[in-house]
Amino acid sequence: MHYIPKILLLIHLLFGPILLSGNEGSKWMESDLKNLESSAQDGDSYAQAFLALCYIHGDKGLEISFDKASYWANLSTETNHWLGLFTTGYLYRFPPLGSNAEKVSSYYNKVFKDPDGMVVKNANAGDPIASYVLAEIFTAEEVEPDLSADLQFAAKHYASASIVGYGPASVQHALLKLHANAIGGQNINIGKDLSGGVSILEEVAKKQLPAAHHFLGRCYFKGIGVEEDYKMALVHFQAAADRGYTTSQLIVAHFYAYGLTGPAKIDLALRYANLALLQDRENASEKIYEYEQLLANQTNGNTQSLMQQSDNSVPSPTNPSYNEPPPLPPDPSIISTTEASSTQFKPTLNRLPSIYDNVKSDNQPSGLPTPPELPDSSFSPSPTQQKPTSRLLSSNIPNDDLEMAKKYYFGRGVSVDPSRAYPLFLQSANRGNPESARYLGIMYLRGKGVQKDTQKSLEWFSRAAQGGDEIAKKNLKTLQLMSANR
Repeated sequence: MHYIPKILLLIHLLFGPILLSGNEGSKWMESDLKNLESSAQDGDSYAQAFLALCYIHGDKGLEISFDKASYWANLSTETNHWLGLFTTGYLYRFPPLGSNAEKVSSYYNKVFKDPDGMVVKNANAGDPIASYVLAEIFTAEEVEPDLSADLQFAAKHYASASIVGYGPASVQHALLKLHANAIGGQNINIGKDLSGGVSILEEVAKKQLPAAHHFLGRCYFKGIGVEEDYKMALVHFQAAADRGYTTSQLIVAHFYAYGLTGPAKIDLALRYANLALLQDRENASEKIYEYEQLLANQTNGNTQSLMQQSDNSVPSPTNPSYNEPPPLPPDPSIISTTEASSTQFKPTLNRLPSIYDNVKSDNQPSGLPTPPELPDSSFSPSPTQQKPTSRLLSSNIPNDDLEMAKKYYFGRGVSVDPSRAYPLFLQSANRGNPESARYLGIMYLRGKGVQKDTQKSLEWFSRAAQGGDEIAKKNLKTLQLMSANR
């Protein structure tokens, strides 16, 4: 939209020289938490919205809390404050409110197209939070075509907010330095600076901002700006996970399940996957099923390679997400009962035990396995969807179709292709094989090769459980528990 730069220029010329009364963003950045909370409780709309951002990002030492962020953002939005509107829009980008592109676009446009131009006025007056908001708006796909993405403009505002120490902006600024040549196909005037990007993340990580630890974990995992070091990757992923960062929780679970830095610890893998349930129920629940299967195989003395038994791995932390969703804290009421049966540890939501606490930066041990790659999810198969038959399932049914289905499901010797795995699982399940029925339950739960359907998932898990599949019994309990808490 060609009028956007003209509007910005006009507002800058009109209001750039004017200093607003105080710089609220800097004030609340420098304020201690007690004063911020007190002002928010007293009805200060800016303080309310900024406190919401703190809960989203885990800033000022707060535990990440979606509920509290929503509460304070809503109070600020009721006064039509620009930062409250932005924060509410930001929350609609990710579960559980989103993703809702229409809502995001609506709130972000209200902020930027405000006739009084408050966000631009504040940014021009040196407010780092306003600069961060402008950068976020101009990197959000949801605002197109009303606003055109402008990474050059966004980069300047991320840098402006980063220089004065706003952690979330510093993380984004670091990512731009780390991945400058691979961002949206746009040429931006920011040089790729791996060491500079890592240094910024390290400084922000000292303030215990979860996102900084998460992206440092990615750097160590893939050797971006630092030597590849799985142990240090785990240190940072776990630091983020222990503060409620859901993406890191699933990655840490994957590290422990497959022993990427030492002996496999499936009990800890289950613990971290359970912590991720509230924010990412689908991925977390499937990881729980996967790890329970690994645990069952270990218990039964099955020495088959854990890596070959893996379902979809936690996404390999290689590609940056410049607006990665804020994680949600776990709700103790929905921690799966399967965890208690799988581990001797007692639930500890604030800090989990780890054999890698305080680990030093050693070189990566030789021979460490690489996590299974995430299969391509771009397919759109539409196989005929069928309900479970009423035939009694039995584990004695021949499993030729099952083994072939697994090959396509996991990509063992062939390309991953759930659309080809589905009819084979279905044929095997209709002949009475409970393991195939369990896989159909997972496919319907995730929408892999079929349209997502929780009811069909429950039906297939029920059939598998009736046939004696122990893992399906646990899956069924977990899914029923999740459904009851929706």
